Amino acid sequence: MYSEKRNVLQLVALLKAHGVTHIVLCPGSRNAPLIHSFATDKAFTCYRIVDERSAGFFALGVIQAVHQPVAVCCTSGTAALNLGPAVAEAYYQQLPLLVITADRPAAWIGQMDGQTIPQTNMFREITRYSVNLPQMQTEEEEWYGNRLINEAILGLDNPVKGPAHINIPLSEPLFGFHTPALPPVRVIRQSAQRYLIDSEDRYDERFAGYSKRMIIVGQLPPDNGLAGLLDALREKWGVVVLAEQVSNIPAADTGTFDVALYSASEKEKEELTPEVVVTLGGHIVSKRLKQFIRSADIREHWHISPSGEVTDTFQRVTDIIRSDPETFLKYLAERSPVSETKDFQERWRKACAAVAEPDVAFSDLYAIGACLRKLPENASLQLANSNSVRLAQLFAVPPSAQVFSNRGTNGIEGSLSTAVGYAAASGRLTFLVIGDLSFFYDLNGLWNPYKNRNLRILLNNNGGGEIFHILPGLNKSEVLNEYISATHATEAKAWAEQQGYRYLSARNAEELHRHLPAFTEASGKEPVLLEVFTSMEKNAEQIRAYYHQQKKNKYNHDNKRMDPH
Repeated sequence: MYSEKRNVLQLVALLKAHGVTHIVLCPGSRNAPLIHSFATDKAFTCYRIVDERSAGFFALGVIQAVHQPVAVCCTSGTAALNLGPAVAEAYYQQLPLLVITADRPAAWIGQMDGQTIPQTNMFREITRYSVNLPQMQTEEEEWYGNRLINEAILGLDNPVKGPAHINIPLSEPLFGFHTPALPPVRVIRQSAQRYLIDSEDRYDERFAGYSKRMIIVGQLPPDNGLAGLLDALREKWGVVVLAEQVSNIPAADTGTFDVALYSASEKEKEELTPEVVVTLGGHIVSKRLKQFIRSADIREHWHISPSGEVTDTFQRVTDIIRSDPETFLKYLAERSPVSETKDFQERWRKACAAVAEPDVAFSDLYAIGACLRKLPENASLQLANSNSVRLAQLFAVPPSAQVFSNRGTNGIEGSLSTAVGYAAASGRLTFLVIGDLSFFYDLNGLWNPYKNRNLRILLNNNGGGEIFHILPGLNKSEVLNEYISATHATEAKAWAEQQGYRYLSARNAEELHRHLPAFTEASGKEPVLLEVFTSMEKNAEQIRAYYHQQKKNKYNHDNKRMDPH
């Protein structure tokens, strides 16, 4: 039996018709008609998460796993506001998150009634589409509501993916569940977007006119279908492809570009400067790469933007190419270059080949490297923000690994919840690398009924925000420890064990390596949390020492090459 509310029936029926069948449900009374109707229909896969902020990020993890739109449904009032961080992340990471917020009737907004705040268009700046449904008392209102729901669902991918918001006012009585079947509903379809490259733009001729060509790949989902095309462009055009782990593009021989840029002299940077740059995908982790391109004397910068939105991250954009990346890269790959010179590609290859993986003392950097070197084939890797994602870039991962990170807004919240949601929906062996502040901030990510035995959490606990000890200038602040890096003495053991996790801990390299086999074992019967205790000060020392050693090795290598004897 379903709710008797006509707007609820339309919404449930249309979600089923459009194939939006994974629903994250947050407990509440105002949204109880929705909860009951979803949870009693076997066509829907429902997840129960109490904390709305955690629920939103849990839903993002489910999207990453199922590669389909996922809905999250909450009650009225501040519950809806708590979804904000996940909505923002979905917007900038281009993930199809459908937010369903139950609401009071409009007459009661602002009348000091419980759980009433203005919810209409509350996420308007960070959603692709937002609608406020009528209560559907008449046939015309039902037609109108049907159209709005269709529009919101279509807005999840039009022409790029992103979140949509459906606000649904519900009046009392709320708890009548006597409708035996969903009504027939009108389903509005939308034809697939087709992209064509205008021959008048002469991109192939312009590309061929340069000898120093570069493609920079930002964050992309796994199985994006671009690796083969990029390999063809490397081989055919001598293109330099710079791609981080979060791009899910094999790095080939330029994966260490960030450290190579750090070690390069000004003259070498000139030699490494491209003439034409093509960018695609989402965020770039490397701040050094951004600064390099922003200050470089390049001739053209083309950004591939399916929506046509102007994104000028590198402050050098000359062309916005309204196309999907696959169409445009295929267009270039099918063209024959005027010149097949690979001198520029060879310069980058040699610069990156001189960079070694970190070989440091016990620290966060050491622990991440030890874990990634043991990462099994076909595992999924979730990287939390700040130092977790930055340090992980310094190590290779298996080409079969799928890499995820909440780089849409780079926020501290939600990385744990996202990984838990992904593990719950994917069934893949999932590793999360996370720091202590991110972990404890999102501790409710563990507080749910999904104890997935395929989840492995590497928690680097250094007693505070380590990255603040690395930033030049900030590390001189006399209030750094207390107010900025937020030093603490919290440990995860009791929380992890209470929630059914196998708990392991390491305070030195010997203990870490003793636990790694159990941590990376795929056939374990319970989720595992490995807490590595380190020192913020020593961590900062090891990171600085690594970069300093790379520059020193580069200097010695260059002098040896110049010495005729």
